[in-house]
Amino acid sequence: MTDKILIETIPVTEERAPVKRVIQPRGELVMIEDGRRFRHLTYFTLKRGDGFFRGGHYHLEKLEQLYLAEGRLKLTFVDLDSEESSDVEIPAGTRITIRPRCAHRIEAIEESRVIEYFDSVHDPGDDHRYEALQF
Repeated sequence: MTDKILIETIPVTEERAPVKRVIQPRGELVMIEDGRRFRHLTYFTLKRGDGFFRGGHYHLEKLEQLYLAEGRLKLTFVDLDSEESSDVEIPAGTRITIRPRCAHRIEAIEESRVIEYFDSVHDPGDDHRYEALQF
């Protein structure tokens, strides 16, 4: 897989760790990041359906991170430099890092809840449509 996508399963543990999921009878606690600064935070849901997706673009500057809190997603990506492309199924409890120059699109396999964050203010000028992912 391209080095422009990093997919990490956040470990389930009650041990001390900077990134972890704690699943208890009273509920779930997730430490998604610890120590990294960010300036943009978004929460969104995504439902299954024809034409329902997020993305279909790439960025030249932004390093984007997503945490899938609930559901399952299909991530389609194209590395603009190597032209490597793939579809990857993403389960809940996964953190995804998308580096610049990686076109991406996400679709729900099942209804999903996602947290998106990055270390800059949102710049619509850095959202570049990628026509091959607009299907």
